[in-house]
Amino acid sequence: MRIKGSFAEILLVWMQQFGYVNQDIRTRVQLLAESDWLTVEEWRELLTISVEMSANPNVGIEIGSSVLVQHAGVLGYLMLNSQSLAEALETYLLCEKHFYDTNFAVLSRSETEWHLSWPDLLGNDNAIFVQVSLSALVTFLRQRFPGSCDLKQIAFSSNKPENTDAYQEFFHCDVIFDSEQPGIIFDSQGIHQHVHGLLPGDYQKMRNHQLHAFDQVIKIDDPFLQRLQHIILSLMPEGQARLPIIANSMNCSTRTLQRKLERYNLSYQLLIDGVREQLAYKYLQGTSLSLAEISLLLGFSDQSAFSRAFKTWTNATPAKVRGI
Repeated sequence: MRIKGSFAEILLVWMQQFGYVNQDIRTRVQLLAESDWLTVEEWRELLTISVEMSANPNVGIEIGSSVLVQHAGVLGYLMLNSQSLAEALETYLLCEKHFYDTNFAVLSRSETEWHLSWPDLLGNDNAIFVQVSLSALVTFLRQRFPGSCDLKQIAFSSNKPENTDAYQEFFHCDVIFDSEQPGIIFDSQGIHQHVHGLLPGDYQKMRNHQLHAFDQVIKIDDPFLQRLQHIILSLMPEGQARLPIIANSMNCSTRTLQRKLERYNLSYQLLIDGVREQLAYKYLQGTSLSLAEISLLLGFSDQSAFSRAFKTWTNATPAKVRGI
C-alpha cells in the first residue's frame, strides 16, 4: 500500500491555515510531492512530526479539513465528475487504487444507508493516519455535495480519547471508537440527488478547465450537449468513451447520435479528439497531474499512446508543452 505523493501537500495548506512553521516538514513535503507515490512509513512519519508540532490530539481532523481537490490526484478529478454522492462513492470504490495504489475499501448498500469501510490494518497505532484520511474524505464529499452528504455514523479503530467534542463538532453524527474496522455510514436519503450548487474555488477551477475544453470544440448551451458532456467526462477515464457506449448512455441509437452531432457540423471522432486535445492542454498547463494521470483521465491505454496522439494533434510532445 502506498499513498499518492500529491496528498502530502495537504500538510503545507494546514500549516499555512493554522500558522504552524516547520521548515523540515516543508522541505520534505515539497520533495515527496514531486514523487508519484510515498510510502505509508514516510506519511506516518510526517504525521507524527505534525502531531508533535501541534500538540493537538485532534490534529488529524485539522489536517483532513484542509484538503483540496488536487491533493487527491486523479481520484479527486474522477469524483469531481460524479453528479451525485452515490455516483462518487461508486467511483471511489472502483478507483481507490489511483490514490492508495490498491483497492481495499468495501461499500455495502441498503435502502436506508450506504456503508464505506476499510480493513483495520494497524489499530490504535494508525489513529492519526485514519483521522486524516476520513476527515479529508468527508471534507471533500461535503464540498462537492453540499446538502446531500448526511452521515449517520463514523467509526474509528483507535482507542476512544478522553474528549470527543472535536469529533462530534466536525462529523455531526454518531462517532464510535474501538471498532473492528474504520468506516463511514451515509444516510441513503438524498444520496442519489444531483447537485447543481456552487463549487468551492479549487473545484470550480477544475470544472472551468473541462467546460472551456468543450466550449473550444462545441458550445454546450443546451440540455442535450450538457448531458453528452457529463457522459463523455464520466466514461473517458474508463476508456469507454466509444460511440456505441456513449449513444447507449444517451438512450439513443448510434445513428441518432451521429445525426444530432451533424447539426453542429461535427463527427463523433472529431468531437472526442478535440475535447481530448483541449483537456490535455488544460491539464498540462493548469494542474500538477502527472503525464500518466492525464493519460488515464483522457482514456488512453498508457502514457505512450497519449503522447503519440498529442503529437499528432499539435506537432509537440506533452513534456514540451509542460516545459519539462
